[in-house]
Amino acid sequence: MIAFEDSNDRNCFVQFYLGGDRNFCYLIGDRQSGKAAAVDPGFQAGEFLSEASRRNLKIKMILITHGHSDHSGAADELARLTGATVYAGKKENVPAAEAVDDGDELALGGLTIHVYHTPGHSPGHICFLCQDKLITGDLLFCGKVGGTGPYFPGSSPREEWESLQRVIKLPDQTRIFPGHDYYGGKGSMYQSTIGYEKEHNPFLLCKDFEAFLHLKETWNAYKAEHGIR
Repeated sequence: MIAFEDSNDRNCFVQFYLGGDRNFCYLIGDRQSGKAAAVDPGFQAGEFLSEASRRNLKIKMILITHGHSDHSGAADELARLTGATVYAGKKENVPAAEAVDDGDELALGGLTIHVYHTPGHSPGHICFLCQDKLITGDLLFCGKVGGTGPYFPGSSPREEWESLQRVIKLPDQTRIFPGHDYYGGKGSMYQSTIGYEKEHNPFLLCKDFEAFLHLKETWNAYKAEHGIR
């Protein structure tokens, strides 16, 4: 199901569901070259390919924000079907992926995709910035942040806090596109902006790491108190 699409004569950006725990995946396309990037293909490689083909795009690269299976599980099959190169953070366990690191740039036709190393949810987690759109994986959701703790081996609340502090220095109008549809307020919210999250996301309103960690530790009670799903 398509959640959001921004297309014009030059570029294409699609946010859609293909399975998992309300997972979002993304298709970035440069229409002039016909080249596309698939981001976080956790499920249904064939359907991902079909979405690109319907838009006359050929997937040339596969970008992985982090190696958890719901974000990378179909990458191998999609690479086999398309011949695309898989890219992931150098500290992530993604088979056959070429490592990318902070500050790297990937050319997609006339588009440039910028790589940000944003550890916390996982050691090699990365975000991808293309024009004004930041794909945040499981670092930053609409109104929430990614999980850390025993269920996420290699995670670090301190590193997540530091990554978030870096990301929120991007321009306020930068649009964020998360890895899951985890918005807990009324209605639906598939995307946000850095500016909006700085003003409304309770984790980004924390004044320091100690307050951030306390909110993580008491999140269930906070959600109940504030009516967050």
